[in-house]
Amino acid sequence: MFYILLTYLVSPVLYLLVFFRQRDDVKKILVIQTAKIGDLICSTPVFREIKKKYPCARLSIIVNPVTEELLQYNPYADETIAIKTEDYKGFSGKLRLAERIRKERYDIAICLNPNVPFAIALFWGLIPERLSVMPNFTGVTFRLASVFFTYLERHVSGQLITETYVKILKAIDIESDNISKEVYKSKEADAKARQILGCSDNLLIGIAVSSGNKLKELGTEKIIRLIDMLLDNMDANIILIGSEQDKKIADRIFHVVVKKDSVINASGRLNLFELPALIERLSLFIGVDTGITYMADALSIPIIHLAGPIDTSEQRPAGKGVITIQNNLACAPCSFVFKTIHTCKMNTRECIQSEEVLSKILKATREIIAAKRQYDNQYGNDK
Repeated sequence: MFYILLTYLVSPVLYLLVFFRQRDDVKKILVIQTAKIGDLICSTPVFREIKKKYPCARLSIIVNPVTEELLQYNPYADETIAIKTEDYKGFSGKLRLAERIRKERYDIAICLNPNVPFAIALFWGLIPERLSVMPNFTGVTFRLASVFFTYLERHVSGQLITETYVKILKAIDIESDNISKEVYKSKEADAKARQILGCSDNLLIGIAVSSGNKLKELGTEKIIRLIDMLLDNMDANIILIGSEQDKKIADRIFHVVVKKDSVINASGRLNLFELPALIERLSLFIGVDTGITYMADALSIPIIHLAGPIDTSEQRPAGKGVITIQNNLACAPCSFVFKTIHTCKMNTRECIQSEEVLSKILKATREIIAAKRQYDNQYGNDK
């Protein structure tokens, strides 16, 4: 609250300084998205539409260090700036962030990850046009700080967050309803993916072994049961997908499943700019609401989406080949884009842990495979 009151006190001077920074043309644009992998992938339409409208402008994107690799080969990102929360903690941290922004002399800033420090830093950084999403769930402090933006796009409950991201662009004369997501890989990624997957002609089914939010996780024991069930019912190879931090979980899964010869442990073996080369080779991806689910969606891979506690009206994979599984519980949904929870109020995680989930996954898998075979028979299989 102190920083907000301080900014209110000096705002007349800041508004005057911003006035003298006004420009007729747009040379530099800053976008802030420091949330996790899935959120950054859902933000990629913004980067694309900005560069289509302002091809000569330099687009810089502030991201979380964990997600920086995702934009390494994105053709629309001219620069990525990785910052951690601790980098702008305290008065000195906020001053450093604002000074860094001020020196770059951005003409427009778009905050997709709205919070008080960014509201203050963009104003202190003297950016003429400061746009932000206005969350549907927000506290008093951000509502007070939101006056430091020049434009707010309200996120409406029931609307996909990606639609909100794209709508905010109308404030800078960008009219688009294209919410298709994009991910990009390195040149060497294909060879690495082929080396991991080998030359099997079986169906390739990817399974994410974890989630950044433990509330959404299927859990190790259930993943083991799911793999055994799938391999008992079909000829397929199961690909375990996770980060370096997930290797212990994936190793345990691999050592416990019955048909190890049909399981490939890819966890920790690919960077984020290499992973798309593996994902795009899958016949099917099975995942909870996690970043890799949105990567598969961006690559138009058939998905079985285990929605668990989330509100699917505002965030979900939006491709045509998606089957969403979500139990109809009185307590769900309980987790939202701007109101994320990490513990189950009922202490059961029934939305993701019920016994029905596995049978629903098997049924959905059969449906997707049958549709794939019908398509392959009609048009041929290019995979």
